[in-house]
Amino acid sequence: MLRYNSKRMPLNYIKWWKGRDNATKAKTIELVTKAICEACGCPPEAVTVIIQDIDKASWGRGGKPYA
Repeated sequence: MLRYNSKRMPLNYIKWWKGRDNATKAKTIELVTKAICEACGCPPEAVTVIIQDIDKASWGRGGKPYA
């Protein structure tokens, strides 16, 4: 297992469509934090998870918006 380097923090961005409830977001933050801690050997306090809700009209693929 890798050792935690206090000079670096695992910063994790999740970008997804709007509409998920707070319970889903909380569970996602919990599970992502746990996975990062297991992979990196850092304490949970070192892990930051940022969730960004994006409107489908602001998200496109193949030259077309999803909305």
